[in-house]
Amino acid sequence: MKLEKIFILILIMFMFALPFSYANAINSQEIKYRNWTVDFFVDDIIRYSTNGTNVNGHIFGWMIKPGACDIDVLYLAISTYEENAASLKKNLNGKIIPLKVSFPEVTQIPKTFKIKTDFLSAVDFTPSLTIANFSHFHMGRAFDQRMRDFKKIKIEVDAPFSKLFDVKWDVYDLNGYIAAKEKAHEICEQNSTGRMALFSKNYPISPVHDRLLLKNNVHNFISYK
Repeated sequence: MKLEKIFILILIMFMFALPFSYANAINSQEIKYRNWTVDFFVDDIIRYSTNGTNVNGHIFGWMIKPGACDIDVLYLAISTYEENAASLKKNLNGKIIPLKVSFPEVTQIPKTFKIKTDFLSAVDFTPSLTIANFSHFHMGRAFDQRMRDFKKIKIEVDAPFSKLFDVKWDVYDLNGYIAAKEKAHEICEQNSTGRMALFSKNYPISPVHDRLLLKNNVHNFISYK
């Protein structure tokens, strides 16, 4: 658990500084696996992710870092026209944000479970469009197995915070998830000692411009309510 806390501190210091959901680095390159992408966007953090099927700008995925490759931390970015960044920060800063997770193919009860996440940041991408970022949930084996077993995953912002978002949920295609995760972990393991020297040359890193919201814990709690 101590390792997880240290990793989260390092990881969050370099992520979510820019609205990465909508602003991919101009010079960065990506590795595509069907609907999933492996990229390197801040320092040596590796992200494997996919876009929403309802809103393409929504991004769901996971992040790992050389030296702690066994800790997959949630990356979730959701847009809203309902609130601006200042309003979201006022309403969400310091709050644990519950997300409802389900797999459309599952028909037995319970169909939905909840995970705990933290609000990290919000950025006004345009005068009317704001991007909010959530993280600090550790994947775990059970979650990983479900993503391997099914074709799609639905993630929804739960009450009472759902009212802050005009599009409260999205469905993400899991086609390519396994290959993307394996590639991300392969790169991570190969560069745990080399600190991504080779890949940093081939995949330039975006500069960090924004102030970051730090958190020293990670959630791995799943509730079947």
